[in-house]
Amino acid sequence: LVMDSLQGPFFQPAFDRLSRGGIHVVFGAASMTPPGQSPNWLRLGWQWFFRPSVDPLDIIAQNRGVMGFNLIWMWDREEEMSEMLDDVMALEWRPPHVGKTFAFERGQEAMRYLQSGKSTGKVVLLVGGKSDV
Repeated sequence: LVMDSLQGPFFQPAFDRLSRGGIHVVFGAASMTPPGQSPNWLRLGWQWFFRPSVDPLDIIAQNRGVMGFNLIWMWDREEEMSEMLDDVMALEWRPPHVGKTFAFERGQEAMRYLQSGKSTGKVVLLVGGKSDV
């Protein structure tokens, strides 16, 4: 199982490593989100033109799948979402890597850091406490 919120150059290597019966779940495209305050339209056009594609006949032959969803369309389906969350939580995920934390009051600084493209791991806002970085 691959849970992909990035796509871009990460999609194909992750898809290629799926074992038979594996599913690549796409729920975002963070690699298409431009760093900084304004988009670079040429870069976005290049990324759009060269975005990954998967041949449906290859999926059948390889016995792998790709699934995409947009959580925005699920807001009014609370019971269904609750069941899905229970299923996901049962998978016993490793905690994500936290790259940097900021006190909630430094939210604008945290956003600039995230937009800089220099972040690794999660950028976390701490509510009611001090940052450790």
